Amino acid sequence: MKLKFLGTGGGRYVTGQQRRRTAGIIVETEETRLHVDPGPGALVYANKELENPDEVEGLIVSHAHPDHSSDAEPIIEMITEAYDNQASVFANETALNGYGDIEKSISNYHEGLCSRVEKMEEGSEHEFKDLKIESQEMFHGDPRTQGFTLEIDEKKIGFWTDTQYSEELLGLYEDCDVMVIYCTRPKGNSVKGHTAIDEVPDIMENVEASTCIITHFGYALLDSDLDEQKEYIEENIDGKVVFAYDGMEFPGEASLERFS
Repeated sequence: MKLKFLGTGGGRYVTGQQRRRTAGIIVETEETRLHVDPGPGALVYANKELENPDEVEGLIVSHAHPDHSSDAEPIIEMITEAYDNQASVFANETALNGYGDIEKSISNYHEGLCSRVEKMEEGSEHEFKDLKIESQEMFHGDPRTQGFTLEIDEKKIGFWTDTQYSEELLGLYEDCDVMVIYCTRPKGNSVKGHTAIDEVPDIMENVEASTCIITHFGYALLDSDLDEQKEYIEENIDGKVVFAYDGMEFPGEASLERFS
């Protein structure tokens, strides 16, 4: 399994100024490609940076905020109309149906273009090609936000999406090999509904993962000394720490065999 970070920014201010791209993450396996959290710019960078954009077969949308879902409909059209392929969507309740004051971000029309649409919710499990997806509800402004894991051939990547830190969330990620942590805030500057740098060690000490990848950088985190923020995590965990950047691939090798 390989990840390509088309974008590593998050939050309304970074999104508005495009201080970092908000284009989401491509998950690639031997059998498929999925686009995770396609925010503004996702369609542009999918076509610009992927060698074969027509090989994207579906989407995972953790929640309905614009920096995670605004390009879901254009990506669906790219897959189904531009490339005349089938598309599969795995998304939280809000993205599919709306919830409270938050309207749905994938229209009935676009759902109709898809061959498969499945709702991600607390405890749900999904299988797609060679991937197994498990999800759980997080603590965020969209109350139905989903964190999830992707597993293939006994290797598992955890996606700790937008959320306020809670020990209740750790169980899903216990046996992950790699953690992708959406972290918008610097240490000592936490806010409700989001994860800060000084909470990353709390996550990592309770999982088996040997690597954590920090992404979804918010404005306050980008305004801080990133070297200092990374050093703090490195001093407080035993594993490898990677601060993602736009266009980054993980693992860095061209071959998928090393990780999958």
